[in-house]
Amino acid sequence: MNTNDWKIRLAFLLQKQKEKERNDELQMQLGWMLEPFSTKESIMLIDIEEKAKMKTEFITSIPINEWVSLDLEKMNNKFVIHNVNSDKVASFLKGEELYTENSVYLFLQDDLPPFSTLPWLKMPLSKVIENIIHLAAEDSYQQYVFCQSPKFVIEFVEPDLITIAW
Repeated sequence: MNTNDWKIRLAFLLQKQKEKERNDELQMQLGWMLEPFSTKESIMLIDIEEKAKMKTEFITSIPINEWVSLDLEKMNNKFVIHNVNSDKVASFLKGEELYTENSVYLFLQDDLPPFSTLPWLKMPLSKVIENIIHLAAEDSYQQYVFCQSPKFVIEFVEPDLITIAW
């Protein structure tokens, strides 16, 4: 092999290594996100195009402050639920007419704008509610659930406490 062939081969191998590292990182992040769910049934990793669309809709719907976190004080309605459990959250969402059969999107705080490297998961709201205690657990990561219709966000930041804003 001549020098050019070696350079091309080396560039190819480096590209493959970077792809493998990105895939390994994605799998680790997915593991964190899926850990709270008792079953993975009806949970989908969304593709880049759907993620871009949902992220744009999220950014235009939910205020984000300069520290790259949600500014829920600017939302029309906000409610904090302590001692989170499935019945309490389902009852609240139904009472506020926010309970929906539409899919919702789960993502980690680290993927708020301008970041965009982390996965987003799509699932039924019932799946979130069924596993809400585990999502709000002390050792969980800061994460959000976004519903595009009706528009609301669930914020998981502190253990055993969620904020719902719409």
